[in-house]
Amino acid sequence: MNDSIPLTEKGFPSDAWRLLSPRLTDKRREKMLDVASKRSEHIRLVLQDIHDPHNIAACMRSAEAFGVLNIDVVNTYQKFAKPSTVARGAYHWLNFNKFETISESVTNLRRKGYKIAAGFPAASCKLGDIPVDQPVAVLFGNEHQGVHSDWDAEIDYRFTIPMTGMVESLNISVSAALTMYTLMEKAKTVISESELYLDDRSREHILSEWVCRHSRQYKSELAILRQGQ
Repeated sequence: MNDSIPLTEKGFPSDAWRLLSPRLTDKRREKMLDVASKRSEHIRLVLQDIHDPHNIAACMRSAEAFGVLNIDVVNTYQKFAKPSTVARGAYHWLNFNKFETISESVTNLRRKGYKIAAGFPAASCKLGDIPVDQPVAVLFGNEHQGVHSDWDAEIDYRFTIPMTGMVESLNISVSAALTMYTLMEKAKTVISESELYLDDRSREHILSEWVCRHSRQYKSELAILRQGQ
């Protein structure tokens, strides 16, 4: 690979979309362009020590469906389970960011300007009341032990999902889906599209990553195409 070619954040050549997209069908290319235009980094999902791979898969599918681009996976003691076949359709359209410590994750989130929100059954703040004028990272902890206490000093918003039934809690994947959908929909009414969605450069990079992930021979294909320029 030519070292002079700029790379995306995930290490793919940033010119891949420009060079490889003409090989796609018109329908496929237009679909990818449309989806990329509605991808957002404003809402971010953080999963800490999630045990059940089906929960991870369901969270992935919801994130992809609602336009959330980034999922941070924090493994302090729980080994990350590879996405199951349930999430195969979503995995390649998301950015996964893995961290081994909570402090490392927090540092990354603060550096990128995120507020941190986490759900608690007895919290006074309702999900719909979380401010979204600034980027928000929504945190969900282990199914059995919940959010680790090391997050306590870092959580900006403690929220609850109002319920009127007999149950007191929801499955983590359901909670994550409701939270991402609610915050994304609220953000659409509070901030501008230019703030909510990816800028042109980021969108081009995401498209380059997507087209590379779906081509096993993208390096050789790009080499041939560059020679013909």
